[in-house]
Order: sequence, then C-alpha cells, then structure tokens
Amino acid sequence: MITRQEIVSLFEQYDVITIFRHTHPDCDAVGSQFGLKQWLKENYPEKQVYALGTERCSQGIFPPNDEAPEELISQSLAVVLDSATAERTDDQRFLQAAYILRIDHHPVSDDFGNAMYIYTEAAATCELLTEIFAEQSEKQFSSVTAGYLYKGLLTDTLCFRTSNTTGKTLSAAAVLANKGIDIPGINRELFDQSLSSFQFASFVRSRLDIPYSGFGSVLITLEDQKNWNIDSSEAKTYIDEIGHISDLQAWVLFVERLQEQTIVYDGSLRSKSIPINGVASVYRGGGHKNAAGVKGLSKNEYLQILKDIIQEMSSIETN
Repeated sequence: MITRQEIVSLFEQYDVITIFRHTHPDCDAVGSQFGLKQWLKENYPEKQVYALGTERCSQGIFPPNDEAPEELISQSLAVVLDSATAERTDDQRFLQAAYILRIDHHPVSDDFGNAMYIYTEAAATCELLTEIFAEQSEKQFSSVTAGYLYKGLLTDTLCFRTSNTTGKTLSAAAVLANKGIDIPGINRELFDQSLSSFQFASFVRSRLDIPYSGFGSVLITLEDQKNWNIDSSEAKTYIDEIGHISDLQAWVLFVERLQEQTIVYDGSLRSKSIPINGVASVYRGGGHKNAAGVKGLSKNEYLQILKDIIQEMSSIETN
C-alpha cells in the first residue's frame, strides 16, 4: 500500500496527470475527481491535468468533463478514483497510462494498477483525499477544492447517516468546513428539487414494494421513464427518496434500460447496516458495505438479486 507522501511524490513526478472515476458517477466519484484536479492546478499550475469520463453526475454542479488524446494519456499518471474494478472505470483508456494509481474506499475486488491507496474504513473517497491534502500544510487547499470534496463526503454518507461514518469522517468534514465552503448553499444545491423532480420523487415513493420486512424495492420501467421524460441514469439517483423510511434496513431502486434492443436492469442498492456489496459482486457489480450498484442484469437476474438480498437479511436476523 502506497503512503500519502508517496502519492504526493507521484503527483510531482509527472507532467501529465489524468483523473478517472467509475461509470454512472455519483458525487463521491466526481467530487473526488474535480477536487483532485482543482488541488493539483492550484499547487502545480505548470502540469497538464485532465478529469476524464463520458458520463456526468446528475446531482450537484460540477465542471464539464475534459478531453485528452491518447498520446497524452499514454504519458500520464492515471489516478483512478472511487472505482472498485477496472471494468467499472469510465473511459478505458486509463489502461494505456504510463503509471496507474488507485485511491478508493471500496473493498479490493480487482487487482489492477501499479499502486493503490485503499482504505475500506473510510466513508468516501473524498474523505481520503481530504486527509492527503490536509497533511500538505505548505500547499494551497482552497474553498473550491473543499467544496467539491464536501459534496462527495456528504452524499456518500447519506448526510452522515451511514454506519461507516466515523470520527475521522467528521474530522474530514470539519477540515473542509474550515476552508470557508458555503455549507447551506451546498445543501440546497444537492437536495433542493424542482417541482418536476419533487413530483417524480412522489411517484418513486408510490412505486415502493415491501417484499420482505425491512426491505423496500422500486422498479422504474422504460414506460415510466418515457412518461416522466427522465433517463435511466437520472432515475436511479432517486434511490435516496426511499432511504428515509425508518422501517427499512435495506432498499433498492432498479431501472429498465435498452441494451441492443433488449431490456436490461440497472440497480442501486443501499442499506443502513447490512452488508450489501457482497450480493452486488455476485452480479458483476460492486460498491461498499452500505451502497453498491449493478448493471446490465437480465430479468431473471433482477428477480434473483431481490431474493438474494432477502436471504442475506434473513440469515443475519437468524444469527
């Protein structure tokens, strides 16, 4: 495992740094990505730094993705953030980089890259970057950088409500708050809704099914998406609408998506304390204990994963 100082030394060695994160990015993925880019540009303005990926996060306000030719990527230090597997990393050109560094809080399920800084005890990748930057006391750590990181930390902990929220998590949040970020403004940016979003959230709640005590499930069909003029990626972000129900210990939101004229199922899985990532890994997905994702499931796999989660909950209750 690489040390924090060795990470900074790697940053200093390379003139070109490319930053990647996982597909269907959430705020921790893009918050860590743009937080790192901002910090690097503030402290090493002579370096070429690119935040790469084809998809965008539908929650929060972040800069547009950069573009970089393959010749530059091949010369670069590629930093892969918040991505548990190589396959799940958005823009597979990271594999062409001169050196690959991974920074993540998901359990290691795929041995790729040249060096890694992975701590599963951390609640978010943004927590890890905050610790790295805070140690570099002689370097700039602006409110812009801190704002990006705070968005990822706040959302990946479900507003500090997940069981992996620790004293270190709150210490990281305090570091970011002390950089002068607009905490009320960030909360409004992330959680205030337009009228149409509010109405769709109500629709999501109306579709909640309880197939097992303490477990909630929602399916948003292609027809639903058409009727509400929403795509599958954005629809999945409404998973948090279900998480405020005190009776639920685990919940999922699945969306239908067309893949080569066939309906497949993408899902977001969440829990308050029950490990959920093990079930996701069986279906080519990944994540951490309380938040995971799967994609491209067949209908039979979609129905089976619901049964598997119920079985996991039942076995924990029995023990």
